[in-house]
Amino acid sequence: ITAKTRPDAQARMPWHERLRTDAGKLERWWEENHVACMTGHYPDIETSFQALCMSVKSPLSAMEVASIIRDQCAWKITVLSEIESYAEEMIHAVHALGLKVGVLSNALPEEVSAWDSCPLRGLVDDAVFSCAVGVMEPQPAIYALACDRMGVSPAEACFIGDGGFDELRGAKVVGMTSVKATWYQNQKVDWPFEEELKEVATMEAVPALLGSILHQ
Repeated sequence: ITAKTRPDAQARMPWHERLRTDAGKLERWWEENHVACMTGHYPDIETSFQALCMSVKSPLSAMEVASIIRDQCAWKITVLSEIESYAEEMIHAVHALGLKVGVLSNALPEEVSAWDSCPLRGLVDDAVFSCAVGVMEPQPAIYALACDRMGVSPAEACFIGDGGFDELRGAKVVGMTSVKATWYQNQKVDWPFEEELKEVATMEAVPALLGSILHQ
């Protein structure tokens, strides 16, 4: 729904090349530290980058690292500064059903900062980001918190996502209705339940699907 998800989005230089380090070292650092990055252990991008560069022994100078950080923050703002018109139309259509719309996401501090410039911010009823609340998907606490802030029980809520971070299973475990969005990344997800996982192929189809669920 933003510039990042468009088919013509420009590819960025891989992180290991930007930091002039080994790809394996970078992957291992992220595997070991992604939870800390996404739950506020590192309060900002400068802190996480300092730890990352030290760990992978990046040869970059402090000025070079600072330049990469500025570029990354600017890119996040650019990515979130525009949304597709059909995303806005979808949100209005869902609100017309009498439903609330919220954002729940595993996110880094620089992504939350960029959220301030995102048009979606003024369209949704609330937004819960992992780095701001100290817990991330698929942990039950973040779904419970999101529902509480929206004023609904999990049984009254639908969670729509592509399945990253095992988010769909996590939502189902707490009692939400999970819906797999296939328009961005149609990835295989863990779904150990007898009930069939609902899917939606386009954003434009979301209001009708929610309407059908609402009237079941």
